Amino acid sequence: MTIERISRIKKYRIFQDFTWPAELSDFKAKNLIYGWNGTGKSTLSNIFRAVEKREPIPEADIEITISGTRITGAEIATSHALPQVRVFNRDFVTESVFTADGGVTPIFFIGEDSIEKQRRVESLRAEVRSAKQEAAREDEEKKRCEKALEEFKVSKAKTIKDLLSSSGGGNPYNNYTMRSLQSAYDRLSDLTHAEIASKQLCLADKGLLQKQKESTSKEKIPGLVFAIPKASFLLNQVKHLLEQTVLAKAIEALKNDQDLAAWTKTGLDKHREESATTCLFCGQILPRGRLNDLEAHFNEEYIQFLEKCDELRDEIQSQRDRVSSFQAPDKANLYPHLQQRYQSNVDNAREQVDRLADFLKSLITALETKKGQPFQRLDLDISPPLFDDSTIREANEVISLHNKQTDDFLATVSDARRKLEESSLAESYADYVAKKTAVSAAEANLSHSEELIADLASQIEHIEKEIEEHRKPADELNSDLQAYLGRDDIAFTVLGGGYQISRDGSVAENLSEGEKTAIAFLYFLKSLNDKDFNMSDGIVVIDDPISSLDTNGLFHAFAFMKERTKHAKQLFILTHSHSFFRQAKNWFNHLEGQNKKNPDQRPARFYMLSCSVDNGCRVSSIAKLDSLLHEYESEYHYLFERVYQASSAVSFASLDDCYHLPNIARRLLETFLAFRQPSSTGALTQQLALIGFDETKKTRILRFLHTYSHSATFDGTGEDQSVLTETKQVMSDLLDLIRAEDERHFLQMKELVDPPIDGDDG
Repeated sequence: MTIERISRIKKYRIFQDFTWPAELSDFKAKNLIYGWNGTGKSTLSNIFRAVEKREPIPEADIEITISGTRITGAEIATSHALPQVRVFNRDFVTESVFTADGGVTPIFFIGEDSIEKQRRVESLRAEVRSAKQEAAREDEEKKRCEKALEEFKVSKAKTIKDLLSSSGGGNPYNNYTMRSLQSAYDRLSDLTHAEIASKQLCLADKGLLQKQKESTSKEKIPGLVFAIPKASFLLNQVKHLLEQTVLAKAIEALKNDQDLAAWTKTGLDKHREESATTCLFCGQILPRGRLNDLEAHFNEEYIQFLEKCDELRDEIQSQRDRVSSFQAPDKANLYPHLQQRYQSNVDNAREQVDRLADFLKSLITALETKKGQPFQRLDLDISPPLFDDSTIREANEVISLHNKQTDDFLATVSDARRKLEESSLAESYADYVAKKTAVSAAEANLSHSEELIADLASQIEHIEKEIEEHRKPADELNSDLQAYLGRDDIAFTVLGGGYQISRDGSVAENLSEGEKTAIAFLYFLKSLNDKDFNMSDGIVVIDDPISSLDTNGLFHAFAFMKERTKHAKQLFILTHSHSFFRQAKNWFNHLEGQNKKNPDQRPARFYMLSCSVDNGCRVSSIAKLDSLLHEYESEYHYLFERVYQASSAVSFASLDDCYHLPNIARRLLETFLAFRQPSSTGALTQQLALIGFDETKKTRILRFLHTYSHSATFDGTGEDQSVLTETKQVMSDLLDLIRAEDERHFLQMKELVDPPIDGDDG
């Protein structure tokens, strides 16, 4: 596919109403477009670049004919009938040489792809810096939250330790630490909110548990042992003996005197033991038969009865002794919370024991009385006391609780401490969770930032590798640049993903616009060999690649460009430099087939951009190259012709007709004086002062050029009608000046632009 013509450009920059003229030939394989600055070259190259980038131009009415297909500016992005295009222009230069000043010395990146990637790297590095700053803030917040949580846990652990520690060994709370606290909180985390709330204790429960955990272990104590005497049985036995009488030859004196009888019985037994014949008490001889009488009184039945009484008495006494010996441990030996219940039962038991002891004593007393009156029947009117042994059982139950608590003391105290700990933890759990959540959130934020930094670093590393892969070798670039510029003062050294540039052996801090243009153009020409662009089927557009080059450099640059683009299917060269234009024109004129008689068969076309004023607006158009520009090597011929024609014009109907003449006249005069007065080149006033010509005319020429050229005041939008009346005269004055300074030159130029008719002597 080839671009045949730009059929229409309306309301787009300087092209306000351009339609491809019917008489204007279509573009061919080689196309040269010449135009001064401000005539629309950049506009045309931007249209070509829009085709390259597949970017629509919806704001303008543009139509391009490509291989017979008409495509509007709005359709560029979606059309499938677009050829491969590569455009070199000012935008390409801007996008193809980029300086990164992040290091000590500048690093240059070359090529749109590398620059775009490097800019992405710069952007990513800015994001990294921002992410690191954010990460630093998040790290500080994380540390603050961690410190708050740690201080909370330290304080809470100390509170629990102070509450539950003890002087005795074996208490785990004596070494209660943050780790202990954390483990306890972890256990709570497995519970529901309701279960956690249930562990919170009221003040009363806390007080009771605090007493338990503050108590000390007591010795175990034996239970109460009390055998209840058979009171009714003993009472019946005593009553039975009281009802009996002894049958014997009783001595009245002894019968009625129990004490005397007892005394006598003891003395009788003593005398028998010693077989005494005299009274052991008074020493007198015992009366005959006295001992026999006494023995008759204390006969066997009597003795047996007394023995029965003694036996029963001894038995009752023994049981009374056992009852009286009942002792209960002091309540102080029990744990405080058991003492009251225990003492109450002991007191009840003691009262019953005392009543039972009194009853047994009454039985003993009755037997003693009976012994003194064995020959008489006695009555005993008492009843056995009731004994409720439940008081003993309940007292023993309390003792069992006491003994069990002693056995389970460590477990009981441990349980009390555990419940107090859990209550304290449950009360503070919400605060703990809030602080822990804050730490987790801060950690998550920091982790996200760190992941972002790592991801950005990975992206940077990946892109930098891609930049290095696309980077041209430095020696190759140096060789091309030397050939392009015609000098070797600038050298490139690979550094990182770009180049360190030196000038005459020192680091080049800044590249001039011309040097950037040269580097960008070199990259552009190299990119034409990329695998994604087929030169033999592609279109190359070059807009002024020779900015700031001297004449020698221009020749090198042209030769470089010619060699690298000669195989393009279609080539467009746009330039404002007549020197470059002349080089390209000569190349095209010497192409094979360019001299064919049929213009349609020629491979090259020549165009020019002309600018005028239409209804007060500057407008541009594409036209066939002026014959003088085409035929002669110098732009000077074309300028002279335009001034000569203006001086010969009858009049100018509108400002549009003479809009371009001030600039043409100035350019012609500057070119002429550059040769006539080279010592003051660039200073028009000083150069004119050295010319021996009419001062009035020189002043008029100078004022006219200063006023209307270079768009100083006359920009096509004013209504200064004086230019209409002055232009023709000034053009004539300018020609007169040239003739006065170099008549031979003037006459030769006049003959070229206005050949004499046969018979006319000029």
